[in-house]
Amino acid sequence: MSAVLDRFGTATGPYIGDYNAEPTCAKFHLSDAFIRGIRGPMGSGKSVACVMEMVIRAHQQAPDRKGNRRTRWGAIRNTYGELKTTTIKTFQDWIPQEIGPIKWDEPITCMFHRKMPDGTKIEMEVIFIAVDRPQHIKKLKSLELTGAVLNETSELDKSILDMVSARVGRFPSKKDGAKLTWCGVLMDTNSMDD
Repeated sequence: MSAVLDRFGTATGPYIGDYNAEPTCAKFHLSDAFIRGIRGPMGSGKSVACVMEMVIRAHQQAPDRKGNRRTRWGAIRNTYGELKTTTIKTFQDWIPQEIGPIKWDEPITCMFHRKMPDGTKIEMEVIFIAVDRPQHIKKLKSLELTGAVLNETSELDKSILDMVSARVGRFPSKKDGAKLTWCGVLMDTNSMDD
C-alpha cells in the first residue's frame, strides 16, 4: 500500500495507518479509469478498497483558491438497512467518528476534515444513499458529485450506474477556482449468480 500512499504524499494516520491493499485492490488503486469495478469473494477487501480510494482521491484533489481540497461522494447501496449495517459500518471502521462524524439525518452524511502538511485542508463529504427501486433513481438527480461508490453493484439496477455516471465530475465548483483532479464511479461486488 505504500506506493498508493506515496501518490498523495502524506504520512499514515489513524484512518490509513493499517491499510495494506491486497494485490488486486492495489491494482484497483493505481487505475485512473472513469469507471472502475472490483469483484471478489467475501472478505477480500473490496469495500474497504473503495473507502480508501475515496480518501486517496480526496488527498489528490487540487486545492481551490482558499487552499481547500474539496470532494463530494455518493455512497450507494440498494436498501437503507444494508447501507447502515454494511456500507456505513465498513466506512466507520476506516474513518472513525472523531475525524469523520456521521450525521444520521436524511440523507445520511459524513464530513471528513483533515489539515495537510502543506497548509491545505481536505474537505471530503460523503452522502449515503439507498436506491432499491427504479423510482428511487430520482434521488440521484441534481446531485453534484466528484465521484460515487456503488456498493454490492450486482444488487443494483444498471440504470443507477447510468444516472450516477452523469452526476459525477460536477464538484468542486469552478467558481472557487478548483481544478477537478479526478472524477468517476467506483464499484465493488461479490461474484454474481449465473
